[in-house]
Order: sequence, then C-alpha cells, then structure tokens
Amino acid sequence: MQDLINEIRKLIEYKGAGNTITKQDIDKLSIKQIQAVIFDLTDNLGKKETAKALEVLHGLVINKEPVQKILITLYNHFKKLYIVKIAEKNYQDLAVAMNLKPNQMFLVSKYKMQSKYFSEDELRKILGELIDLDANYKVGLIDLDVGLEAILCRYCSK
Repeated sequence: MQDLINEIRKLIEYKGAGNTITKQDIDKLSIKQIQAVIFDLTDNLGKKETAKALEVLHGLVINKEPVQKILITLYNHFKKLYIVKIAEKNYQDLAVAMNLKPNQMFLVSKYKMQSKYFSEDELRKILGELIDLDANYKVGLIDLDVGLEAILCRYCSK
C-alpha cells in the first residue's frame, strides 16, 4: 500500500495542483510490477508485434529484473492462460480454475482476453519451451536471455 501511495504522490508532484494526470504520465513515471509488464509483453506477443515484445523484455532487463524471475513470471502467466483455455472448454468457473483470491477477480477478464490470442496447442508448446529453456539454462546449454528472445520471436512471427 505504501508503494501505491508513493507512486500517487510522485504523480501529483509532477503535475502540480489542479492539473490532470494522464495515462501517459502514469506510464512515464510509475514503476510497474513485473506481473503488469508481463501482461504488456503477452499483449504484444498475441498481436504479433515482435519489436514491442522484445522492447518490453529488454525494459525488464534494463530495470534490473533477474532474467530467471522473468522466465518464472512468464511461465506462470502462460500457465494461467492455458488454464483459462481448458476451463472455458469444460465450462468451469475461471476464477476457481485459476485459484484467484477475491481481490484478484479483475484478472479474469484480462486473462480471458489474452487467452484468445493463442490456441490451446500454442500455449502448451510455449509452456514446454519455457520448461526446456529453464532445464537447458541450468545445465549450461543456452543463455537465458537468448532463449527467451528466441521463444518470443518464434511466437510473434506466426
């Protein structure tokens, strides 16, 4: 909560009293949590915008997010999208299937919208590739940055 208060104060000080804070101001000044950035990354993947997806990934790295954390967050995000696909196919409640808390219900529509960018098969393949990347990185067969970029490019270009 304190982080949110600090971000709001920063925006107010930037704009001054009586001025309107725009989305551009928020994007320019606020520090996004990695989960929010992963939604941006996935939107770009789904829209097949390779340059924007890579820009978001590089932004995370520049902001000193550990690449391993990016990989794990990306994996968890795609797992949720896959769960949405399966739950919808089986007419299950999405919030229950994704094990969301009451204060996370707003995520249902975001995940549902993003899942439309990918087929069930594509999501399964992406998850498999992320798992393989993690295993190959741990035994020294591939650089994590290069592997992530390769996976993003592969799914943006289809």
